[in-house]
Amino acid sequence: MSSSRRMTNIKVSKAVKPVTSISSKYSIGYRYVRADSEPNWSQKIKEKPGDASILASKPAITINYNSTILDALEKMSQYNVRGLVVVDTKQLLRGILMATDLVNYLGGGEFYNIIQKRYAKNLFNAIQNEKISSIMNSMPVFVKTSNKLTDIIKIMAVNSLGMLPVVDEQSKVFGVITEHDIVKHITYKNTGKKVSSIMTSNIVAAYDNDTLKRAAQLMSLYGFRRIPVISISLPEIIGIVSAKDFINYFGSHEAFKNLSSYDIEEILSTPLTQIMKKEINTINENADIGDAAAEMINNNTNSLIVTNDNNEAVGIITERDVLMSLALR
Repeated sequence: MSSSRRMTNIKVSKAVKPVTSISSKYSIGYRYVRADSEPNWSQKIKEKPGDASILASKPAITINYNSTILDALEKMSQYNVRGLVVVDTKQLLRGILMATDLVNYLGGGEFYNIIQKRYAKNLFNAIQNEKISSIMNSMPVFVKTSNKLTDIIKIMAVNSLGMLPVVDEQSKVFGVITEHDIVKHITYKNTGKKVSSIMTSNIVAAYDNDTLKRAAQLMSLYGFRRIPVISISLPEIIGIVSAKDFINYFGSHEAFKNLSSYDIEEILSTPLTQIMKKEINTINENADIGDAAAEMINNNTNSLIVTNDNNEAVGIITERDVLMSLALR
């Protein structure tokens, strides 16, 4: 049986308790960075040297810091990227704007207060008039073209980042490095470690009767770019909804069709099943981590649902899990 496949409607194992509640008590610990020991970052990847100038995707997709929220939505949707590097007219780094920041603004988190208080929930005013400087990270972590691979991995891990701007010696934006870029660079086919050894058993998920607002809140609270959607009656995983799906819905203007008012709550009440993807990328719990990395690369995804031999979901594995396991194994 193949270790990986693309499926729809995956039963959830009884051993898995999906996290679907909005609770600030839930925290996700990063199990590879421990307070009582310092990982030897270079031990296992020294045979694959590389620096930021080689690893970076270039040119970076950039946006001027005076641009509006709508400009950002449209550009992110057009280029299908997870983030935009914010620059000034001289192409100097001014910040970074992630898809998750926009999801936060459009109903997921504290940035939504801007729409409520400043624009009285008027969607069009809120995206046409508000500048991205209100929600972007104006002090982003970045690397220079001379930084080595081990430095980049450490910076990403310690700061829990999935994307880093790269600047040249003149401090101009050169490109970006993502977890995806690094996983491609250091992938080993056979690591000798099973997916089950690094997967997360608790799955943060939404239900099929949830709204866009509920999905946005879950993404913002737990910091995930993708969450599974579970049928409340079965239970089965019937799809995946991502921050990109959310951005594309707004950035393509699909969200604005058939509106009866300018109230953003009308859009946010849309069933999330309207934007979710029904195809689910999976990996068997006994598969090698190297196979999981290959699946993520081939399917351009940052997570896989982990299944057992009965095709039941038993957990989830992310690109960051794979990256750290490959780097530190």
